[in-house]
Formats: sequence, C-alpha cells, structure tokens
Amino acid sequence: MHGSKDKQSRERNEKPPQKLRTTLAEWPVQKTVAPQKPPRRRILLPLSFLLAVLLLAGVLIVIFYPILARTLASYQRISTFRVPARERPGPGPTPTPFDPNLGAVLPAHRVVAFYAIPDAEATGPAYELNSAMLQRLRAQGLEYQRLDPAHPVQPGIDLVASVPDGYPGPSGNYSHHLDPDTIQSYIDFCQQNGLLLFLDLNIGQAPVMSEVNFFLPYLERYAFVDLAIDPEWMFPRRDGIPGINLSNVRASDLNPVIEALAQLPMKYHVPRKILLIHQYRSDGDTLKDPYDAGQAEIADKRNLLSDPRVDVVIHIDSVGGYSGDQVDKTWQYNNWVGKDMQMYHNFRYGGFKMFYHIEAKTLMTPQEVLALKPPPLIVTYGN
Repeated sequence: MHGSKDKQSRERNEKPPQKLRTTLAEWPVQKTVAPQKPPRRRILLPLSFLLAVLLLAGVLIVIFYPILARTLASYQRISTFRVPARERPGPGPTPTPFDPNLGAVLPAHRVVAFYAIPDAEATGPAYELNSAMLQRLRAQGLEYQRLDPAHPVQPGIDLVASVPDGYPGPSGNYSHHLDPDTIQSYIDFCQQNGLLLFLDLNIGQAPVMSEVNFFLPYLERYAFVDLAIDPEWMFPRRDGIPGINLSNVRASDLNPVIEALAQLPMKYHVPRKILLIHQYRSDGDTLKDPYDAGQAEIADKRNLLSDPRVDVVIHIDSVGGYSGDQVDKTWQYNNWVGKDMQMYHNFRYGGFKMFYHIEAKTLMTPQEVLALKPPPLIVTYGN
C-alpha cells in the first residue's frame, strides 16, 4: 500500500513543468453561467413600441404646442392683470345729454316771416309757394341783416293751419284744419329752402289742447316747425264767434300749450321750440274787470308760465293803415312787450307784424322796426 502511494508521488514529481502564460487568452476562463440571449423578436417589439410612442408624442407636440403656448401666455396675462381703480368698468358709459339749446333759433337769430292762409292772397305773401315769393322773403330778411349783422336772419312762413270760421262747420267749433297734403307741401317747401314754419292756430271754439295735440306730431318730427297761437280768434269757453265777437283768454288757456312744448326737446331731441302768442288788444292785469272782452284780450298775462325750455314771444299784430298808426303800434309794442316783459318776467322776446297792402302808405321801415325797445326778434309781414 505504501508502495503504491510512493509510486503516485513519484509520478507527480516526474511530470514536466507547464509553460508560463504570457497572454490574456492563455488564462483559464472562469466558468460562469452566461445569461441566455433573448430571441431577436423579443427585442424588436418593445423597441418598436417605444419608437411609436416617441413619434406620436412628437406629432402631438408639433400640433398642440402653439395652442398650449398661447393659452399659457393668456393665463399669465390674466393672472397678473389688475384694472386701475379709476379705470375699472362701471355700469356703462354715460350718454352725452341732449342740449335743447343747440340749433335753437332765438336769441342768436332774427326771424323774418311771411304770413298767409293758402290760396287767400289777402291774408299774406305766403298764400302760394313759388320762387318769386321765396326771393322776396329772402330779400326782406337781408334788409334786417344788413342793419343788424349780429343777428343773422332766419326766414320763415307763418301758416294759418287751424282756420277760424264764422259758421259752426261739421265740428261745431267755428274752425277747420288745413288738409294734410297742403300742410305737408309747406313743410316740404320750408325743408328744401331752409325756412322756419310756424303752424298758426286760430281755433275758434275748439278745445285748446285738442287742437294743439292734433298738430304736435309735426313739431315732434321736424326741428324747423314751431307753433303760433292767436287769442283774437279763440273762444275756449264757447262764448263768441270768430270775426263777430271780441275774445278774452286766460293764462290757464295758454299755459298747457307752453307745458306741452316744453316736453318736446328732451323727448324727441329737437331744438327748443318757439311759441308765438299774437296780441291784438290790451291785457287785463291793470283793469278792474280783466275778463271784459271789450277791454282786454289776455286777462291775466302776468300768470303766463315761464319755462326756459320754450321761447315765448309776445307778437304785436294790430292793423294800421291810417294816419298815426305808427305812433299807435309803437305804443302798443312799448307797453305790451317792453313794459310787460320787465314787469312780469315770464317771456323774453318781442315780435312785430306789418301789412304790405293795408299799411302801404304808412309801412314802417326795417330801421324803424329795429328802433323799437327791445328790437323785435320776430318780424312778420301780412298783406
């Protein structure tokens, strides 16, 4: 047994020495279990999915980035914007209020107008509409404008639209209206030629405000249409007949007219209206019986309503044509306009009427008219 061991020992000792490993390849490779390589298909599937996701993300970014950028920018502006206290929006802008003084004729201008009932030549030069009448009207106005350039002349027509009658007529009111076509023809003529138009009411026994309300739509629609009213032909208490009896009216008959006109500028955005009140005879404020028609035409002139939204004009329209008529008409104007204006303070302007034919021999010149105190701002001419 010992011999065999010795033999094995000798055999080990007698083996030739191994060669020295001089290269890395000569070193023994450590035997480790290498991971198994996955099949090629298992590698390509995840890689394809990842590439598809990346491609889709790129497309979405290209499409939605501008929108997202604008949204973020807007959000940033909104989140940081602060309205200054003085600029913070309130209930809305306040509209510019309408000014009824804009476009108002008085007191900057003087009105020179021709009076008439259509087709009745005896009443005044405007009884028919034509170029000759218009030329004559403008020429008459220029005479006043040359004398008083501070008040440019506004030409006009004083048209009797409610005509007094000596008989009851179908309405029983001793008056009738011009037909609508005739009124419209005057409106159109004035509109085309830059004229004012006064609708003159001589209403007989008709209720005052019924007549006024009938004609108000013309004043509401047209800025150049104003109103005149003649107490000489008014019988609101149905106590007389036009042309036969003398009339006597009261402030209570006229004040509702002033109140109605005062509402128009702001409601319809038209310039301040003129109300021409004719006065043919005295007023009764200093009389013992102011309601005596034989003595007074306007019983209580002192009680006329004063409203800054209406230009009330007391218009002296007595008829001359006799020796001394200029003295009489001057006295009437000085008292019924000049004196009463200072005494009552309820009207601001005076008017004056003359007649081309009736007063042909005594007709006052424009110089004489403007010498009245205060100078009339409305001058009318009848025939």
